[in-house]
Amino acid sequence: MLITAILLLLITLLFIYSRFIETNLIFTQTTRVQTGFSSKIIVISDIHLGVYKDTNFLKRVVSEINVIKDADAVLIPGDLTYHPSEDLEDLKAMFAPLKDINLPVYAVLGNHDTEHPGPPIQQKLQKALESNKVIFLQNTYETIKNTNITILGLGDNWANQDDISKINEFTKADNLIVMTHNPDTTLRYENSIPDITIAGHAHGGQIRIPYLYKYAIPCAGAFDQGLYEMTIGKVFVSAGLGEVGLPMRLGIPPTIDILEFY
Repeated sequence: MLITAILLLLITLLFIYSRFIETNLIFTQTTRVQTGFSSKIIVISDIHLGVYKDTNFLKRVVSEINVIKDADAVLIPGDLTYHPSEDLEDLKAMFAPLKDINLPVYAVLGNHDTEHPGPPIQQKLQKALESNKVIFLQNTYETIKNTNITILGLGDNWANQDDISKINEFTKADNLIVMTHNPDTTLRYENSIPDITIAGHAHGGQIRIPYLYKYAIPCAGAFDQGLYEMTIGKVFVSAGLGEVGLPMRLGIPPTIDILEFY
């Protein structure tokens, strides 16, 4: 009986921690990546505002971003939502904290933003982001202000909107960062032109029960979180900030990634 009681107590405490504590933490993690050019990029992926995360959480994220020194831009590689309101004004209000970021912000959409699954909000979400000073990329590119670095943002993989042919408009001599939501997009690359591809989607498993969590990662490739050296080049997968399915995180807290390129 005593052993059973102790086990029940531990399970209860673990549930409370993963549901109410870890999901509300915000960690900052720095990764140095050799690219041949110098830059500092902030990545906030899989915010998933809607059912579990709200504007107050995003305000905290923005506050953390604004104390990071000497960064060039913020990238949001998709899945900004998780069953949010479909009203345009509600979406604008939900993402309003993004306009307070003191850096250029670039975003692409993920599967939850393009009805895979989720409500039909793609066009409204684009308008909501642009109204909050976010540069929306959909198989388009922009040069980061005051740099010679280009961000090519691809559409979502599950929505069949990721046009990898856009990569061929560049050469190895260009300082090219590709941003896409699902790292599986890189499995279709035909060359190694990008200096790095930045993605999210995997959540690092979200609930990292040893061995088992890998079966919950929704990727065809062997992606988890962190930096990968592949034949098509470097791929960085962010563990992200939000949750889907169960409103829990365990062993992989919400993370703002700082990529230091050299």
